[in-house]
Amino acid sequence: MQDYPLISVITTYYNSVQLGDFVKSSMNCLLNQTYSNIEFICVNDGSLDSTLEELLYFEKQDSRVKVYTKENQKYAQYSKAYGQDRASGEFIFLFDHDDLIELDTIEKCFNTFSQSPDLDIVTPIVDTRFTSGELKYMINLDIRFENHTQFISRKISGEEAIKKTVGKYDIHIRGLYRKEVFKSHSFRFTEPLLNADEIVERMIFENAKFIGSCDAVYTHYIHPDSSAKMPSVKKIDIVRTDVLLRNIFIEKKIYEERKSIFELTAYRNFVNGLKTYHYFFKSMTAEQQSFQKQRLLQSYSELDKENVLSQFSGVTKMYNSILLSSFSLISAFYKFKN
Repeated sequence: MQDYPLISVITTYYNSVQLGDFVKSSMNCLLNQTYSNIEFICVNDGSLDSTLEELLYFEKQDSRVKVYTKENQKYAQYSKAYGQDRASGEFIFLFDHDDLIELDTIEKCFNTFSQSPDLDIVTPIVDTRFTSGELKYMINLDIRFENHTQFISRKISGEEAIKKTVGKYDIHIRGLYRKEVFKSHSFRFTEPLLNADEIVERMIFENAKFIGSCDAVYTHYIHPDSSAKMPSVKKIDIVRTDVLLRNIFIEKKIYEERKSIFELTAYRNFVNGLKTYHYFFKSMTAEQQSFQKQRLLQSYSELDKENVLSQFSGVTKMYNSILLSSFSLISAFYKFKN
């Protein structure tokens, strides 16, 4: 294996011990990978528990583990970018601290590259489960199925992949990237956002000539008590993300085909943003209130309301038509409803 190219696995950690003993669980599946020429880039994002101590323990046990500590900047994009900058492998694998991969996942992904040199990204099967073990979905790029035995190797273009994210993700990729593709856009993005990584990820997809799949398994867990699921004023960031994505998709001429999907999703995100705004209103400063209101106003003004309403009928259409007739009205409605 020593003649094989170096692969960098980037994992970011924040209070990972407190949240579920994720340092040990992640390290157990990473350090025992059948592909051995790996550097493990472990970014401790200012954890307040014993995460750093546990990471340093594994660094002492295995020279492939490289632990970095940075100040927490409140947004995951910065810790991902920190690892992105330090990864030196020819191939890069981004791994979430609370997920698991099979022990041959890295090897299978790399072997797929060897068999298909035109690929820039290789993804395993993405097996998404609740912490109870109940399956939410199993997906091979953009095809859902019920059993690993139904897997068939597939390949799509990066251009097709980004199109399948307009409005909602109809494609799921958790895989191994060629270094130059993975580093083509920084996860820092141009502004701090709760889900800035989803914007960057899309732009990276577009830079891939082809994306392929293999029968390795990446198990992604949905944790109901994770920070992403907890109420937070940062959830309003999603309406800002929709504004940015609409412009990106229009510029890339991939918006019209999935316009209805995008606008209905943006409307739902806008409503959730309003609910979040009113829920946290009293805890915000006057400056924060003004800032978030302006974001919501922009989201409302750029919504294609005609397209949104065309997707409803009957009483539901009338109800949403009244709400969408005025920002003040819809805002007051959800303030009262809260």
